[in-house]
Amino acid sequence: MTLVRIAIFLLSLGYTNAIQANDHYQFKVYLDDNEIGYHNFTISEEGNHVSIDAAFRVKFLFFTAYDYRHLNKEEWQAGCIKQIQSETSVNGRSYSVIGELSDDGLKVSRFKDSDSQNAVLPECAMTFAYWDPRLLDQSRLLNSQTGEYTPIEIIDESRDTINVRGVDRETNRYRLKAGKLEIDLWYTTDHEWVGLMSNINGRRLRYELI
Repeated sequence: MTLVRIAIFLLSLGYTNAIQANDHYQFKVYLDDNEIGYHNFTISEEGNHVSIDAAFRVKFLFFTAYDYRHLNKEEWQAGCIKQIQSETSVNGRSYSVIGELSDDGLKVSRFKDSDSQNAVLPECAMTFAYWDPRLLDQSRLLNSQTGEYTPIEIIDESRDTINVRGVDRETNRYRLKAGKLEIDLWYTTDHEWVGLMSNINGRRLRYELI
């Protein structure tokens, strides 16, 4: 199902011009026009500690076609991941990622059901931290669901006016490309992340800030 591919990238989220201590971001998540879940972020202690909670459920007739749950805790230092621990369930399959900064770099262990792999990443790595404008300067990002260090490309698209919490806001739109996946991101002129959308096989996944 295409939503599996979407979630692997979109829910790998972790900062900072626009983020302050004790910020709480809540997004409703839509597939086309149907609300399918939420994605929440809590940032505390000067932006160094992040908690992420996401849940998607897609129903078809009387059946659940897609069930997703993601919990993630991250610790940051100077814009780089210092520690990460995530647990994810996708239609009953389990994923987890554990990472900790060492003298050699960011040591990452990733688990998929009973399989595991280890890797050492550069000592300053970022996750898919959409809320941190420094993401726009990166060429690779750590996927907090799969533990993969993913090549990306960022394209500066245009200026847009979008509705955020009932108010029209001037924004800059960027496109993040990761393989075949393309994600549009909107930031205000103050560098605050306020929107996300991705088109996959003719279906639209959209985040609405509430």
